[in-house]
Amino acid sequence: MTVHALFFCLRPDEATAQRLAEVGQAIARRLGLRERPSRADRLHVTLHHLGWYDDAIPEQATAMAAVRAAAERAAASIVWPTLPLQFDELLSFTRKARNRPLVLSGGAGLDQVRQFRAHLGERLSAQGLTIDPHFTPHLTLAYDDRLIEPEAHTVPGWTAIDFHLADSLQGQSRHVMVGRWPLGEPSMRDSAPVPR
Repeated sequence: MTVHALFFCLRPDEATAQRLAEVGQAIARRLGLRERPSRADRLHVTLHHLGWYDDAIPEQATAMAAVRAAAERAAASIVWPTLPLQFDELLSFTRKARNRPLVLSGGAGLDQVRQFRAHLGERLSAQGLTIDPHFTPHLTLAYDDRLIEPEAHTVPGWTAIDFHLADSLQGQSRHVMVGRWPLGEPSMRDSAPVPR
């Protein structure tokens, strides 16, 4: 039995992911937070969460397959330029009293991500999927019980050349990329999903 969480995301390339993981570790040391082994392979900016599904329950397994198919149709219909991401704020999310996410977020440097997320949401809605209107673009660096108040902190991001559909296997600390769609000029992209 596995519980799956499906979500669309932007992922840094391997070198950028390693750099950002090292930034996260340095920030954790500076702030006296818990340090954990590098999570470079899991760094991402979530765009849309598409629900949790228990594959041991037939109805949920069927629902997950239907949601994934609809999500792939929506993604394949998108033509969009590459997306620059720049972070300029560090803060803790406060939805939980313990194990709070410490994240990089930002203002104008993430506006194009906000626009792309809205467009993807429209395409997902057209496929009959329910979309959460609330969105704070962020990259999670660490988790700690301490609350870190928002502070200015500029960190170079990357230019996203694709977006991904991910399956987070709950309790396994593992993300499986089940689809990838390029961004950029139509002549330089292929709209078909590329499993990873």
